[in-house]
Amino acid sequence: MLNNKIFIPKSITLLIILAVILNVLRVILFDKYSFIYILWNILLALIPFLISSILLFYSDKKKLNKSFFVIGGFFWLIFLPNAPYVVTDLIHIGVVRAVPVLYDSILLFTSAWASLLLGMYSIYQMEKIILSRYNKKITDISIFIILLLTSFGIYLGRFLRFNSWEIFTSPVSLFQKMLKIFSYSTYHIEALIYIPLFFVFLYIAYISWKNQSVK
Repeated sequence: MLNNKIFIPKSITLLIILAVILNVLRVILFDKYSFIYILWNILLALIPFLISSILLFYSDKKKLNKSFFVIGGFFWLIFLPNAPYVVTDLIHIGVVRAVPVLYDSILLFTSAWASLLLGMYSIYQMEKIILSRYNKKITDISIFIILLLTSFGIYLGRFLRFNSWEIFTSPVSLFQKMLKIFSYSTYHIEALIYIPLFFVFLYIAYISWKNQSVK
């Protein structure tokens, strides 16, 4: 059963600890630092979860005003793609030949699973907040749009190497990167393939997870 307290679920905590241990052992056993960035990606995946947890906490206390909700929701949406994004790091399996493929597979799957679960919990928390303010139809449409925008964000991160904070630090550069989707045939084709693919994956994953987790 899901609850509204602000803490990382135990199952995810264990996965994060395992990911850290595997990364440390990878350095000790194989002298390879190439996957240390995965720990940074997991940290980024925590940000939307923490934001949605705080918003849900104040919502349950009837202290979440419209301004706080809009501002918090905006930052949450900006950072949300970082959670499922880690799944795309699976493309690095087998790249470093000095490390056994099975070892890196377990490391990357553990990290991806932890981050994806953080995203699922976070989306569900925001769904509860939206549902407390609007009807189910509007809530369902909102989740649909959120997952679609998240899919677009994953595409920007993986293919155009866009970081969430660039919307504040380099908005012009970000706009130029986004223009590439429509200006270059390669990017256009990639976008048509991967954004729908990411969306279908996220939608099915979220619905499946929620049906099993929400009692």
